[in-house]
Amino acid sequence: MSKYSSNGASTPPNVSETRATAAPKLAKLLYVLTSLANLKLTPRNMIAEVLLVLAGHSSSLFPTDHNLHPAFKPLLHPGEEQCLEALGRIAFRYRNIKNACATLSRSKSRYVCALCATLNQILKDEYERLVVDTEAKVLKRDPEFVAHGSFVPLSAVRATFAEWDSPLMALETLMVQLQAEKHWQPGPLIDMLLARSKTGVHRIADIISRLSIAVQCVWRSQLSAFLVHGSLTSSDPLASKDFMILDGAMPSCISHQTRESIIYVGRAVATIKTNKWQNQLPRDLALEYANLLDTVFPEDQYKFDHVVSQIRTNVSEWLWLNVLTRKDVEDTVISLCVTLLCNILDVAG
Repeated sequence: MSKYSSNGASTPPNVSETRATAAPKLAKLLYVLTSLANLKLTPRNMIAEVLLVLAGHSSSLFPTDHNLHPAFKPLLHPGEEQCLEALGRIAFRYRNIKNACATLSRSKSRYVCALCATLNQILKDEYERLVVDTEAKVLKRDPEFVAHGSFVPLSAVRATFAEWDSPLMALETLMVQLQAEKHWQPGPLIDMLLARSKTGVHRIADIISRLSIAVQCVWRSQLSAFLVHGSLTSSDPLASKDFMILDGAMPSCISHQTRESIIYVGRAVATIKTNKWQNQLPRDLALEYANLLDTVFPEDQYKFDHVVSQIRTNVSEWLWLNVLTRKDVEDTVISLCVTLLCNILDVAG
């Protein structure tokens, strides 16, 4: 008879401890095996978990970052492990970008806020829509995803989101650069976005270009207020109160001649408005100039220079016809001559 039989002999302490420690390990193993079975056989469960991760939600699959939970690795095929970690990396970058956007959206800079709003809209329309569409195809057992109508290969999901590998990487580095600066001036911000958009990857170039256009739209509205109405905003103004271009207020793609034209027109319109002269710039002309500016962006240097030059010419002609009339010029010249002659006589006397 065994030393530890059913006649009432006590069970050795080490066996009791083994049972106690084995129970949670067995439960964990069953959980992993069940999850892996779901991964291969029931796409509505495990694949739904992967899609939730891609949509930005947390999961036990990736407890910290994009690295797969160690408990899963020994039970996965190397190809499955690679697909999961690649998808986890995409989801991790997406979460980082969304978190950075949420932080930067509270910035006092209207340019940074416009960039974040545009980026959030791009991600919503394209990336998040891809997640929703993929889930819909899985639920409808689309042959593109559901093999033999029974399981979803991870490689199919991986291939679907592969197009976002490079764009999310580029956007993540962009967010890091934006957060590194305490305050972004519009000029350097536009220059940086234009430089980043010049890449051979079409999708990256397209997204960064749209972000650049969003920032340029805000800058263009500031320019329109200055050129058409002679107004300078209190935050991020283009020029000082004495109408001098501020450092970082304009992107480097704007030529020196165009900068001079902007200051000339803005100073003239502001002077007329401030002094409340009888002849103010007509509303229809102001609307025409605003519409002209709405057709160009600073990045298109030739067209932008042409529009600003046209506005300067038209404003100059209007000033000569309505403010600096021939009679006013003649009276001013005569007054200067009289003053000069009196000074000469005073010196001679």
